[in-house]
Amino acid sequence: MNTFKRRQATPRARMLAVVCAAFLGSSAAQAGWLDGLLAQGQAPAATASAKQRVWQIREFTRIELAPREAGAEPNQHPATVSAEVLRQQLALIQFVGRNGAQALFSADEVGDLAGPLAQALGRAGPGDDVLLLSSARRAGDIFVSPMAVTARLFVQAGQLQFIVHDARFEFYDVYRGTQAPPRFRFGSRSAAGAVSVQSAGATNPRADWLAIPLQAAAAPASVPAVAAPAAVVAPPPAPPARKALDAPAVDDIERRLETLKRLREKNLITEEEYQQKRKEILQLL
Repeated sequence: MNTFKRRQATPRARMLAVVCAAFLGSSAAQAGWLDGLLAQGQAPAATASAKQRVWQIREFTRIELAPREAGAEPNQHPATVSAEVLRQQLALIQFVGRNGAQALFSADEVGDLAGPLAQALGRAGPGDDVLLLSSARRAGDIFVSPMAVTARLFVQAGQLQFIVHDARFEFYDVYRGTQAPPRFRFGSRSAAGAVSVQSAGATNPRADWLAIPLQAAAAPASVPAVAAPAAVVAPPPAPPARKALDAPAVDDIERRLETLKRLREKNLITEEEYQQKRKEILQLL
């Protein structure tokens, strides 16, 4: 009985030995099989550079390195510029709109952008341009939808070249309604935009293009003090008494306060925005 069982097992053992010998007969075949098996469970090796190319500040505010425009001369990158110098120069930029010249950025924007922009210029190569996108509620009104400023920056001729495409791009309402990602366009060396910008100490190669010196902005010249005459100066007249509000005006203020409170309760505005706007409304009383 035992001899019969051993004889039955022998053909199966021989068959297994033949299969294994054929499959694992060479080291190259064995290695290829193992490599293929392991590759099924592994992601491809990462090839992206560890060098940072995007500085995300807020949802629609960022600094980004992008390939230099086709046909343009190599930039003078990397460029070492202090964040403080950039803060001063950005604060001087104005755009000329229907209501005259206005600051392109708010003070808060300038503070947020200066540091990341200095890092981007320091990490950019000759083949990189710097793209700037900054969105904020303009004119200090929390009920106004955010509007975007878009620009292309690079260093040439020892100056920061600043080309603006949009000074007040209205995108937010469409984005909220459709959830489709907005498409932003940045300035171009070859195509002039419709925006007109200016800045003290900078030159204008084109209406939408500023060449900004890479140094601290000059402080306004001080006016020599003039000794006051030895005479008694009459105090300024008292401001006229404020006219009492009528009932409709009071009702309007009350409705605005109630609306503001509902917006805060629904977390549609921040506590800081709520307090700021509430203070403005109460000043009307």
